[in-house]
Amino acid sequence: MAHILEAHRHISTQMAVVAGELPDSHPEFAGLEMLQKRALQLTQNVTAYLNSLADLEEAIAMQTEILMKEIQVPDEE
Repeated sequence: MAHILEAHRHISTQMAVVAGELPDSHPEFAGLEMLQKRALQLTQNVTAYLNSLADLEEAIAMQTEILMKEIQVPDEE
């Protein structure tokens, strides 16, 4: 459960970073170089967010596997 909460925390943090990178209105990029820099930053943040989602998926899968082993009842014949 701790792994799931940790992964969820990372996702929330990454979403906050992505949201913080988005301009409020009509961004002014001051040339192609600045546009490329901002696009790279946004791409890196989205990549980090997707990696956090993958970590969350892995943590949920691990916890589900443990849970299934605990609740599995042997067949009585």
